[in-house]
Amino acid sequence: MQTLKHPYRPKPWTMALASAFFGAIAFFMGREAMLNDRGLVINRLIHLGPDGATLFYWCIAATGAAFVAVGVPAFIMGLVSSHHVTVTATEISAPRFGFSRAATVVKLADVRHVTLQAVQKQRFLNVIHANGKLTITESFLPNRAAFEELCSAIASRVPVRPQG
Repeated sequence: MQTLKHPYRPKPWTMALASAFFGAIAFFMGREAMLNDRGLVINRLIHLGPDGATLFYWCIAATGAAFVAVGVPAFIMGLVSSHHVTVTATEISAPRFGFSRAATVVKLADVRHVTLQAVQKQRFLNVIHANGKLTITESFLPNRAAFEELCSAIASRVPVRPQG
């Protein structure tokens, strides 16, 4: 069995666009909060006075800023990261998290089971092993074909365990 290796990092331009979008939200909602002198009605169900509306706007601005605080480092990681997902005949190696400095190495003999999870249009390969869980995110790989190849390679190399 040959070794399979793919780059594993956030897509930098997706992170840049997301950061710009949430930065704009943070800017405009912060501006709205600073200049607000009126109340706010949301779907005719929630009525906020001027102070409540200002607090609401600040919360939206802070949420946008928090996404920027995550998106900018992800953009940089997407440009400079040398992380890879590697599957050999005996082990899987991948960063535990997107910002991990070191790879987590899991011996295929320690893998209990593998599941494919879909959330919205995002897919994740969950490798449950003796020491925890390793999740491989499709969007961090170069393309969908690389994810499919990785899933097939892992499924074919993980030993079948008897039930019960």
